[in-house]
Amino acid sequence: MKTIGILCAMDSEFALIREALSGGHTESVGRQTFYLAQRGEKQIVAAVCGVGKVNAAACAQMMISCFHASCLINSGVAGALSPELHILDLVIAQELVCHDLEERLLQNYFPHCSRFPADETISALAVSICQEQGLSCHRGLVVSGDQFVTDTAIKNDIVSRTHGDAIEMEGAAVGQVCYLNEIPFTVIRCISDGADDTGEMDYDTFVDKAAHRCAGLTLALIDRIG
Repeated sequence: MKTIGILCAMDSEFALIREALSGGHTESVGRQTFYLAQRGEKQIVAAVCGVGKVNAAACAQMMISCFHASCLINSGVAGALSPELHILDLVIAQELVCHDLEERLLQNYFPHCSRFPADETISALAVSICQEQGLSCHRGLVVSGDQFVTDTAIKNDIVSRTHGDAIEMEGAAVGQVCYLNEIPFTVIRCISDGADDTGEMDYDTFVDKAAHRCAGLTLALIDRIG
C-alpha cells in the first residue's frame, strides 16, 4: 500500500486535513505527533511539523524513515513575490530554493544541488485538479527561509537574488530531504499576502481562507495519486 506523507507548518493549514483523517490514530516519534489513516487504497501519514526549515526537514525525514512514506506533499500558505500572483491564488512548485543560504554552498559541497525540482507527475495532477475546479493556479519557483517577510525592501532583495514567485518557510527543506532520499514530492501553496509592507495585515485577514483552500486541494490530490 502506498504511503503518502502530508506536512503542514501550522494548525490552521492542517485543520481540514486532520478532520478528513479523523478515523485514524496518532503515533509519536520523539516530540512529533503523526496522524495515520487509510484513505481509499492509500495509507496517509500527516503532521503539523512547525514553522521553519529545520522543523520541516526533521518531520519529513521521520515520515520517510519511520513510516516509509513513498512521496511527500507540503501544503500551506505563502506570500506572493511575482506580480502575477494574487491573494488566494494557488501555487504548485516547479522547483524550490532557500533564499537565506548561498546557493554556491550547496552546489560546491554535498549534495551539489541547490534547487530541488518537484515531481512533475504529482504536480501536474494538482494543476489538473485546479483547472477542473476553476481555481487560479500557477507553476513556479518557491523560495524558503527562516523569516516571515512583510517588508517591501526585503521582498525586493529576495526577488532580485532568486527570481522567485512565492515565499514561505519550509518547502525547500522538504524538497532537499526528498532529493537526498530520492523520493518524489510536491509543494502546494495558497497566497495569503504579498510579502510586502501590507503583508502582515493581509496575512491576518486571509490566512485561514488560504489554508483551507490549500488543504482542500491537497486532499483532492492524494485521492488522485496513483
